[in-house]
Amino acid sequence: MGTKKIVWAIIVVVAAFAFNSPVYAGGNDVSLTGIDTILTSLNIKSLIAGDIAKNADGYIQPDANGNLNFNFKGVISTMKLDQVTGELCALSDPIGTINGQAAFPPEFANLAFGVYSMMLGGPMPSIPPTIDWTFNDFTLVVADTTYRPISDMSEMIPGTADLLLKGRAFSGLGPVELGQLGEMSMSVRMGGCTAVVAVDGANAGKVGSLCLNGTFTFDLSGIDLDDPFSSDLAGTGNTNCTVVLHTPIM
Repeated sequence: MGTKKIVWAIIVVVAAFAFNSPVYAGGNDVSLTGIDTILTSLNIKSLIAGDIAKNADGYIQPDANGNLNFNFKGVISTMKLDQVTGELCALSDPIGTINGQAAFPPEFANLAFGVYSMMLGGPMPSIPPTIDWTFNDFTLVVADTTYRPISDMSEMIPGTADLLLKGRAFSGLGPVELGQLGEMSMSVRMGGCTAVVAVDGANAGKVGSLCLNGTFTFDLSGIDLDDPFSSDLAGTGNTNCTVVLHTPIM
């Protein structure tokens, strides 16, 4: 085979490999049209860690609404996707941070205690199909923009005072894992959306929604079944986040 034919064969093989291999964001891009030219959209991943708050005596204590408060902090990365399948392939280095406080009803703790007891040889606990949850507060920083939750937009649009996060744990789907990420770990699916406003940075003044689609992993090793309110309930969160913003016109 001549030199030119060998070179051409190599080019064909390399091209075939390239076009049949996973491709990250990029490639044959299609320009945005319609409403996408008006909206600002972010697709990011949050990785957080935290624990259930305790009182000064070291005991878990529900707040005035009967919820258990979970203090957390973590980092934000962008997601690299396979352009053919849309599957997550990798994460970027952190480009931001998130910290705040979630509010979990007692059913969360009951589920954790029940599963922990089962892992020690006890009976299968009763598992509700869903468990509601929300944020008391959070601060999200992505690149140079800081985002905060909106409790209401009543000054602009009367009667819009119920914009805080409405979240659900989809516990009825069953655990994502039991003891696979740690000796006493349990992971459940979580989701929810809240209204946000950009308070500074390039997107300052824009409003929109932050929607979460993720998994929360309990560390059950700190549970004390003999004295439940003294238990240490820690956990981590791994969440795909979509932020879609617009400039308010009313």
